[in-house]
Amino acid sequence: MDALGYIDCGDNRDEIVFPWLRELITAQKPATVLDFGCGDARFALQLSRLLPARISAYERDPHMREQARARIATEAGSVTLLDGPSPAWTGAYNAIFLQGVWMCWATRAECLDTLRLLARSLAPGGLLLASITHPCFRDRRFATYRTDFDQARYLDNGTPFTVFVGRPDSETPIVDTHWTLADTLNQALEAGLQLVTVKEHADGPPGSLPSWLTLVFRPA
Repeated sequence: MDALGYIDCGDNRDEIVFPWLRELITAQKPATVLDFGCGDARFALQLSRLLPARISAYERDPHMREQARARIATEAGSVTLLDGPSPAWTGAYNAIFLQGVWMCWATRAECLDTLRLLARSLAPGGLLLASITHPCFRDRRFATYRTDFDQARYLDNGTPFTVFVGRPDSETPIVDTHWTLADTLNQALEAGLQLVTVKEHADGPPGSLPSWLTLVFRPA
């Protein structure tokens, strides 16, 4: 993946996903928050300006991580960029955000290992808020992404497909992995998570299909 290209691709989560997440988490008033797979830390910085909480962020991709470090250094807000998972994460977070990351895990084993890590990292009563591109509508064109996914393969978990992210005149191709809605939920159950609520985010005005799906979990 072209990490730098992805950062500037014009993804519309800022308009259709982040407002709902901000409203939900403001009501929860968590003391500690982790943005896992934070990209360039733009959402973590939004949270730091919104919440009187200790905000941490982690990004595995080295190019993205450097972009996050630069953004944190220059923008208003207080976010701690973490080097990687550690034993100190266990039970440390009242809320963990997982935004557009689940589809990047290439194997079911990687999904389960990471979800188990995040489940262990939640404090009692904590929430994991995971937003994914809607697996039921991968063959549709949306405002800021389209794919080459063949919906006839919907039941084939682990199928790689190409996503073209951004506005039509400035798309960035990335490779994601398809997990059905059922397997997505089953992975969470196997990892020790319990579903709290689901939100489908319409891609535009009333009548638009949902392009993004947010699943909210707590430790089982």
